[in-house]
Amino acid sequence: MRDRDLLGEISGRLTGLLQSGGAAASDLRGKIEEQLRDGVAELSAIDREEFDAQVRALERAEERIQALEATVAELERRLAGEDAPSAK
Repeated sequence: MRDRDLLGEISGRLTGLLQSGGAAASDLRGKIEEQLRDGVAELSAIDREEFDAQVRALERAEERIQALEATVAELERRLAGEDAPSAK
């Protein structure tokens, strides 16, 4: 949640610059955080759920590739064994 921490820090600094009293500063801080959150959301290409789904899909693809590589290696080993001259 680095985005939240960053947004909180930025909004805290901005409201700290203002010499407004309690409720006004709190209200302003909330509005600033909301604007920053909206701005960051617009910059994001994908959300966290979609990113996690893509990570899982890539992990499954990597597992399948490894299984296929093992199958190919086994088939190559068998083929090499059949091609070897038999000692009779």
